[in-house]
Order: sequence, then C-alpha cells, then structure tokens
Amino acid sequence: MKRYYALLIFSSLSLAPAYAQLAAPNAANLIAVNSNPAVVAAPVKHLPNSEYKARIKAADATLKTSPKDVEALLSRAQARVELKDFEEAVADYNVLLRLQPANAEWYYLRGTANLRAEKLQPAIADFSKALKYDPKNKNCLLYRGVAKMKALNFKAAIPDFAAIIEQEPDNADAYEYRGVCYSHAGQDARAVQDLEKAAELNPAAAKTLKRYRPSK
Repeated sequence: MKRYYALLIFSSLSLAPAYAQLAAPNAANLIAVNSNPAVVAAPVKHLPNSEYKARIKAADATLKTSPKDVEALLSRAQARVELKDFEEAVADYNVLLRLQPANAEWYYLRGTANLRAEKLQPAIADFSKALKYDPKNKNCLLYRGVAKMKALNFKAAIPDFAAIIEQEPDNADAYEYRGVCYSHAGQDARAVQDLEKAAELNPAAAKTLKRYRPSK
C-alpha cells in the first residue's frame, strides 16, 4: 500500500469531521439534560470573542457569591474553550467533577478541551472515564479514537470506531477513521474495505480512499 507519514493524516480529510464537531455545547441545554449524561447538546454557532468574555465576566460575578454554581462554572468553562484558554477551562471542569464525580458529561467536555489542547493522554483518560458511566456514548468513542490516532496508537483506536459502527452501521466517519487505522496497522484489505464503505456513504471520503488504496 502507498504509505504516507502517519502525521500527515492530521492535516488531511480523515480527521476533519471530528474536529468540526468540537464546538462548545450550550451550557443551559447541558444543565437541562444533566440528569441524562448520555445526551450531548448540539453545537452552537461561534459567537464574537467579546460575547465569550462577557459570559466569563458574568460567571465570575456569580461564582464570587456562589462558588458551586454549576451553570456558571459550565458557562465559564465553555467560554474559555471557545477563547482557546484550555488550561483554565479544564480547571473549571475539575471543579465540576469534584461537585459531581460520576457525571459522564463533565468528563466528556473536559476530554474535548484536553483534545483541542493536544493533551492526548489526559483526553483519552477523560473519554474512558465518561465511557465507564455511559458505555455507548458515540461522541466519546469517536473522540477517544481520534485522540489515539493523534497519539499514533492506531491499533488501539480501531475498537472505538468499531463500537460506533456496531451502533450506527451507516456512520461514514467511523468507517473512514477505522480504514485509516487499518492502513497504518498494516491491514490493507480491511483498510480498503472500510474506506470504500466510507466513500459509498460520503463521497468526500473518496479522497482518503485514493490516498490509502494499494498501488497496483
């Protein structure tokens, strides 16, 4: 099979869909579904930085008098993520997890912050913890697989994408990522099979298939 350096996949099509989904969920919606941590709120449209700074200021004011206010902590954390202040966002998620240590959603959100900060092992640990409480969470499986790919642990990522496919047989992204993993794991026939399926489900994946198809 035509081989490319492993790191090239991270600037290619193969990881784009996952990163496109890493927008911050709406804090109010997350609070509303807090009793069901399997639910992940839909991403919101990116707002001007001034709006996120205003949200941080409002949360700071609330937390001065109510330091355990979950909605304020979450709002501030998500605003910090959007401003790419990942370290401070993780600090807020740490507080949320001290308040609710069995909340899968907080582990998931901290994991996405760590992933965006390129802290791959903490991200993998967070998604794994979330999956302990919510074993079929497809977002956690997807992002844990992506984090493992970025850590060049392709074989370990394969079961995560397989678990998504088991739940959702028409998930083009999962087939595409798993196909890339199979390629880097030296399993060419499986790689092509997955990438052909991905291209069937999503024509944009044809570029990845072309890149990883064995040379004749």
